[in-house]
Amino acid sequence: MTPVMGFLVILEQVIRYFQRQDLTRFQDYVINAGSAVLFTLMRVFLLTTSVHCFNWIFTNYALIDMPLHSVWTWLFSLLVVEFTYYWTHRALHEFNILWAAHQFHHMAEDVNITTTVRDSVVDLFIYAVFPLPLALLVPPPCLMVHIQFSLIYQVWLHNSVVGNLGFLEYVINTPRQHRVHHGRNAYCIDKNYGALLMIWDRMFGTYQTETGKIVFGVLSPTPKTYDSMILQFGYYRDVWRKFCKVEGFWNKMCALFAGPGWAPGKPRLGDIKDVPEVDYSLPKYSHDPYIADWKKVYIAYHSLVVVLGFYILGEHPYLRFSPEKGMIAILYVVYLLTSFGAVFDNRSWVAPLEISRCLAFLLFDYFLIYSVQWPIGPGQHLLLDVLMWTTRAAHLLSVMFWLGYWLRQWTGGESTDTDNQEYAVVGKGAKDVESETSSMTGINGYKLFAMILCFFLTAIPYLLAFMTRINSCNKMFNDLYYEH
Repeated sequence: MTPVMGFLVILEQVIRYFQRQDLTRFQDYVINAGSAVLFTLMRVFLLTTSVHCFNWIFTNYALIDMPLHSVWTWLFSLLVVEFTYYWTHRALHEFNILWAAHQFHHMAEDVNITTTVRDSVVDLFIYAVFPLPLALLVPPPCLMVHIQFSLIYQVWLHNSVVGNLGFLEYVINTPRQHRVHHGRNAYCIDKNYGALLMIWDRMFGTYQTETGKIVFGVLSPTPKTYDSMILQFGYYRDVWRKFCKVEGFWNKMCALFAGPGWAPGKPRLGDIKDVPEVDYSLPKYSHDPYIADWKKVYIAYHSLVVVLGFYILGEHPYLRFSPEKGMIAILYVVYLLTSFGAVFDNRSWVAPLEISRCLAFLLFDYFLIYSVQWPIGPGQHLLLDVLMWTTRAAHLLSVMFWLGYWLRQWTGGESTDTDNQEYAVVGKGAKDVESETSSMTGINGYKLFAMILCFFLTAIPYLLAFMTRINSCNKMFNDLYYEH
């Protein structure tokens, strides 16, 4: 799945370029890719649990016995899975406590292929729990196929390059219709919940066509940070504050279980007249600080380590079937995303955080990766050793770099915490600007050159390992084919 996603991401950006659209920001890719790694790690465990739950419910409490190989069983499964997804998705929008989990997905102010996997861990749990009662009616294999297909299908819905698809718009969900779902224009609010089919939206009055330029994002203020954990869980604080602020038991329950736009005296989902008109003259992004190029290169390399390393390790039984090691991997990715957010936000504590994160990687490497037994040929062990020792050396060099950066902070040579800086106009719109003097610009140039050099030198083993992984998979499939 990772190579396919990578191809689609590149293809989308190429089409955007020729359509004269803005390209996706680097920091959005990092947040979405990090969410994708968490998404996949969590989904492995949730799918395993879901399969056991589906089988247990179906074996012990099935209300009807539908033949697995009947076409009607599969069509019925498709309809009930889509029906359940529709109401689950709608509940995530119409109950404030559930919206707290789902708003991270809608916080994206640029809809692209990677937005598909921009989901919070709570969101994934909700999507795994709600379909469980379907096992009373449908054989588990049918359910799992349609649930997985529904997820895969939604990948292509998140883009801004596909236009009107004609008669298909009347039957299935399309990127044009899903862009409406992600809009914060008044006519887009609480519309188009379907995954594959749009029949339920049409039946229950939530269908809406694209009638004008759409501005993506949420109505509530977006946190001015790139810390993924704050973006994922920060809205729970708003829910709690709303719960504490309103008086009376009924109002407090409404603060949790009414819509995000509810207020005392308002309808359950809020008043659509309260949705402000979109101001097209404002910048596309509500938070778009200046980020030095050397930081982008640094994070690009460490992101490459995580994404390709995860792809290489993800299918290994050592991690796939070990909940303890999988949980350690999840905690490390959370730590990494928090640290990357601090780098983007230019926090004063970014140096000690990155130092500790790089040292944590070495522990992670020693206890989880170093002991892995790889089913590879003798000629590939050299490549693996080069790959791993290059990665270890890169993390040790990163520790040394951040020690020097930290020392420079102490001596007053580096400015941090840009959230306290005043806004200034740069380029096409208002952006948060990192405080840098002209002398520091030259220093950043040297940093950028050094980071790019290290990036290419250390990326080569990863690219070779990636190609080796593909060749190994092809060899495995060929061996299986000729055996049969």
